[in-house]
Amino acid sequence: MHRCAWRLLAAIAFAASCSRAPEVKAYQLQGQVLAVRPDTSEILVKHEDIPQFMPAMTMPYKVKDARLLEGRAPGDLITATLMVAPGEAWLSAITRTGSAPLPEDAPTRIPAAAGVVLLEPGDAVPETTLTDQDGTSISLGGARGSALVISFIYTRCPLPQFCPLVDRRFAEIQKLAAADPALRGKVRLLSISFDPATDRAAVLRAHAARVGADPAVWRFATAEEETVDRLAATFGVNVIREADGTITHNLRTAVVDPRGRIVALHDGNDWTAPTIVDELKASVLAR
Repeated sequence: MHRCAWRLLAAIAFAASCSRAPEVKAYQLQGQVLAVRPDTSEILVKHEDIPQFMPAMTMPYKVKDARLLEGRAPGDLITATLMVAPGEAWLSAITRTGSAPLPEDAPTRIPAAAGVVLLEPGDAVPETTLTDQDGTSISLGGARGSALVISFIYTRCPLPQFCPLVDRRFAEIQKLAAADPALRGKVRLLSISFDPATDRAAVLRAHAARVGADPAVWRFATAEEETVDRLAATFGVNVIREADGTITHNLRTAVVDPRGRIVALHDGNDWTAPTIVDELKASVLAR
């Protein structure tokens, strides 16, 4: 299990994309409480493997019954019932089994992005203001009229199969679109950084040049930490900042049609540039 494979939101989104039936599944988890936020009905848990669902990791969870959080505190060892339905997940029961010191490197703040509603195909992208590589304010909805591909990265990402791979595939999409008369001038790419403390305009501009981004086609942008975390989460990307400065995240890539509506969402890195180009072409020709 790699520490960047945070997958609960992706798993929920996958379930939602596969079926609209109100199927709810229950799973048992064991773990340790790292943080509690009664005001938002959330609890951050470092848990063991959840058999037949997900590997061990640290995740924020919602509760629908706020009384479940009464008396819960960081360090508590718990067992809980995790309910998973299309588009949402929550803990329906929490039992304290003991207490233990928190790990020194454990995060103790619940991400601002916890509990957002996931976007799905057919939904309009949110009107969020970002700052691009030139220091200019741009609107996420400002690309209407062009088909758009959106992904979330950070320039310090050390893993070749995560953000750097997304960059390489975006470069390939840029090349394929430029060579296709049906797409030339009708496609935009947007890489959104969830590391605003480091990825300021000059850093994004240098990174864009390094990966061969044509500024007329492929832009890099970011926003304040809370804004970008919540935006990423609506696309199924969860972000947590570790004590050592690294960022744990999963990957999702969205294809948006010229009307500003999502036509496809891709989990992880199991997609290719030609697949995205086919989706872009279909969305452009459907206008």
